[in-house]
Amino acid sequence: MTLGDIDVAGEIIDLNFQLLRTQILLEEVLKHNAETMKLPSPEAMNEINEFALKYIQKKFPNMNIGRREDEQPQAEQAEA
Repeated sequence: MTLGDIDVAGEIIDLNFQLLRTQILLEEVLKHNAETMKLPSPEAMNEINEFALKYIQKKFPNMNIGRREDEQPQAEQAEA
């Protein structure tokens, strides 16, 4: 399926492949370096998520992309 000049199905498959490969790579790095690695704090993860969301919103401004109701930042969940 194409949308304009974009092969939507191909892009979805490519993005899923890249995401899964990155996830597997990260899991392997963590597994082999668990003793020495320091993971981001929950606050830092919230900042990363916000940055990624804003990046996608800027990249696709007409898509009305936002956070799902079930994906509130941890700070908001603690207040609820």
